[in-house]
Amino acid sequence: MDRFFMLAAVIGTIYLAILVFVSSTEQQERYMLRLRHRWEGLGERLDQGKLAQLLDDSGLMISARKVTLLRYSAALLYVLVQSLGSYIRGVPFSWWDLLIGVLILVLTSPARLLPLGWVLSWLHRRSVIRKDGELISFLRLYENNRLRKRGYSQFGIFCAEAAGHFVHIRHDLYELSERAVDEGPERAIVWFCGRFPEGHPFIGDIRSILLATEGMDDDLEAASYLKEQGSIIAQISSDQYLRKWSIIGDVATVINVIPSIATFLMIVTLAMQYIMLIKGNFNEIRLFQ
Repeated sequence: MDRFFMLAAVIGTIYLAILVFVSSTEQQERYMLRLRHRWEGLGERLDQGKLAQLLDDSGLMISARKVTLLRYSAALLYVLVQSLGSYIRGVPFSWWDLLIGVLILVLTSPARLLPLGWVLSWLHRRSVIRKDGELISFLRLYENNRLRKRGYSQFGIFCAEAAGHFVHIRHDLYELSERAVDEGPERAIVWFCGRFPEGHPFIGDIRSILLATEGMDDDLEAASYLKEQGSIIAQISSDQYLRKWSIIGDVATVINVIPSIATFLMIVTLAMQYIMLIKGNFNEIRLFQ
């Protein structure tokens, strides 16, 4: 208890000194401003471009600076609490606590094979699938818009009207609408399709369909062309559906295999315990003889 009271007295003295130092409003504002600048500077030094890209790809609305500060704060807080506990109890500091702090930093690293990296990679794949699904839905809406019998909305107006129905491509559609009005539909479509990676499975087909349709002056010819491309659009939708459910099927297969593996390990454990029991009984009989 002596160590605890001494530690409480030291913390209280430091806290009292800080209160006296920032007693006036001007000094308090100056101190808080300086502390905020130092905290932001530390966050900028710990900011990681790779982690920021992973967070952006996964769709998480959180900065890499906050995640990095949270990682190091959790590790330091754990080591500090364990150190204070060892000091209060009067026992030497265990190096295992320091290793656990390092382990916290390792497990929260954005590397692909580590837990945080695996979670971010999985979120990225899910975000890509949802974004591709919204892109196909946008193409379907565009097809329905051009095939309407009572006239259709211009490309820029249509993009602005359709943007509110989506989440992952909403901002891109709003900018696509503005570019279609300012620069023309063809250049706007090229910019929009360039937002997707080069190895995208069907962005090339969508680019060709949109450019060909918007490049036709005759509305009847454009409608006929879209009807001819209906099979390609249906194939894109089918491939996206299979791609989505293949990932869900892999996860479901792993979940279904876990009970079988657990049952197998339980049988092996019981068999080993039975063998050890029989062996112990035979040893007792031999000792009795």
